[in-house]
Amino acid sequence: MTRMTAARSLPILATLAALGATVPSVAAEVAPPADRCDFRAWSKDPDPAGLDVRTAPRADATVIARLPPPRVVDGEKLAVEFHVLGGTGGWLLIEKAEYGDYGTGAKKVFSGRGWVAASLVDVGVQDEKVRVGPTTGASLVDEPHPAGDGNDEFLSLGRILGCRDHWIEMEGEFRVEQKKPGRPVRGWVTGLCGNQVTTCN
Repeated sequence: MTRMTAARSLPILATLAALGATVPSVAAEVAPPADRCDFRAWSKDPDPAGLDVRTAPRADATVIARLPPPRVVDGEKLAVEFHVLGGTGGWLLIEKAEYGDYGTGAKKVFSGRGWVAASLVDVGVQDEKVRVGPTTGASLVDEPHPAGDGNDEFLSLGRILGCRDHWIEMEGEFRVEQKKPGRPVRGWVTGLCGNQVTTCN
């Protein structure tokens, strides 16, 4: 598909996304990733127009789809989920975007592959030990500490910087309360969970 054809298809894709309809895959050549990754995650883009999916890991690359904003299920906002299969710099290569099955059935919104900004992606982290590299043998940067009130700290993910296999490089904070600032940390974590409602086995 030429750049002109992709551009003309955007209003149609945006309309389908706004209606919550399935967004078809657009035939476009997508750049390969520098690093291979393998985990599920979801969009945290606050833009009501949706999350841009591009042909390459850069801001001026052609937009081939827009993933729709969260839908409400039983009073809770649930975002579009997808499989992350690669990363380059601050970008993630995704595929198989859908609304997850949280009692209303899964609904596919984009069946192709494309690049999204890593800073607009979220994921649960169940192993909160932060390391200097993407391996369990790497040295610890930091980990949750017991708090003075008897509770343990937890890792609040700020933004994803990159990925490799089942690991992400991230910036975040160790906090005791969700809305209060905590201790800044940067490094690699694993134990990633793509379920927005509960923990993963």
